[in-house]
Amino acid sequence: MQKKLIALAIAGLVSGGAFAQSSNVTIYGRANLAFDNYSATGSFGGAATDFQGRNRVADSSSRIGFKGIEDLGNGLNLNWQCESQVNMNQGGTNTMANVVGNSSVGLCGRQSYVGLSGNWGEFRLGRQEVYWTNGRVNDIGANELVTASPISTTGGGLLSAPYNRTSNVLSYFTPSVSGFQGAVFYVAGAEAAVAGASANGKGYSLQLNYNNGPIAVKYDWAKSYAQDTLTTGLDPATGVPTVAGSKLALAYFYQGDSKVGLVLAQLTANSVAGNAVNTIAGNNLKQSTWDFNWEHYWGSGNIQSIVNYGKIGNASLAAGNGSISGVALNFNASQTGATAWTVGGKYFFSKRTAVYLETEKITNGTQQWADYAAGGYSAGIGGPAGGIGAASRGADPKITAIGVIHNF
Repeated sequence: MQKKLIALAIAGLVSGGAFAQSSNVTIYGRANLAFDNYSATGSFGGAATDFQGRNRVADSSSRIGFKGIEDLGNGLNLNWQCESQVNMNQGGTNTMANVVGNSSVGLCGRQSYVGLSGNWGEFRLGRQEVYWTNGRVNDIGANELVTASPISTTGGGLLSAPYNRTSNVLSYFTPSVSGFQGAVFYVAGAEAAVAGASANGKGYSLQLNYNNGPIAVKYDWAKSYAQDTLTTGLDPATGVPTVAGSKLALAYFYQGDSKVGLVLAQLTANSVAGNAVNTIAGNNLKQSTWDFNWEHYWGSGNIQSIVNYGKIGNASLAAGNGSISGVALNFNASQTGATAWTVGGKYFFSKRTAVYLETEKITNGTQQWADYAAGGYSAGIGGPAGGIGAASRGADPKITAIGVIHNF
């Protein structure tokens, strides 16, 4: 991404003082819009809970950002970033499903922080990406097309990842040594605890990265503890619900930026998508996923092909069955999995501007409702994040899109 650098020099104008300071500010962004057709049919509940095909103008993670660095002397730097989502298809803060998008609310809704860094690493405070992204290994939905399978981020449907882009985070990043770098995150999740309630909402995450030549490896582990307040409706006898995830991502690069990648993940939870599961204490719901991706640049590099295929395995429950919002589910049955594939192609007019064509589909088991919902791009309005929701379980979302993306 080509960035526009603005040098700001502020000289002291106060009489009798020789005050001066300088900093650099970078303005950057993206416009990514597409014309698509979306449908999700074949649901367990029949036509009444299907989403019929419709044409849309879709925005996917268009954004504008500002970031800078100030040299404080003695090897110490102050770093900051404020990145905001801009919904260029309709404006405002609502997603395509007409629900407020968390990343779209006001300035700095995307990754935004202030930090101090030196040769010892960096500390950051702010809204940050915890567990969610896969770095260089698989960034199809984040950087290449209008959307991609939710499997690579292990989010959506029956089980969601413990975190994605998260508010109120303290993090520490180690220096990079021979391609290795680590990071730890603490999520302060008790900010909204009401009077008389325990302030026990929190989360932890660990990240390990290796980037050296053609090899990229990324490991993420995270665990979140939901806030036990007087307003959640959770039974205190079952304890505070937790969601945990572990994820290993690997990629091999060849011929420049062409690559093959694989993401393996496992999620466990005693709550599902924010809803209490009817189980006994310590009874965990578990689900594993894998996701393969291939990106290849042809000729002089102005044509790119993209293939992605993944699978969500059938979920299991440690003891017995359960229900979600009154929907009875047999977690040991063979109908809680899903498969997803994406095929796309891009033509680059320049390093910053490209057009693309893609088609993709998720095939859900009759007790699964994985869908495309991220970065302002969303589908139905049955789920809290704009996905199809449990009432439409078994429906198979399908998308065909043609779009344009420009980075600045």
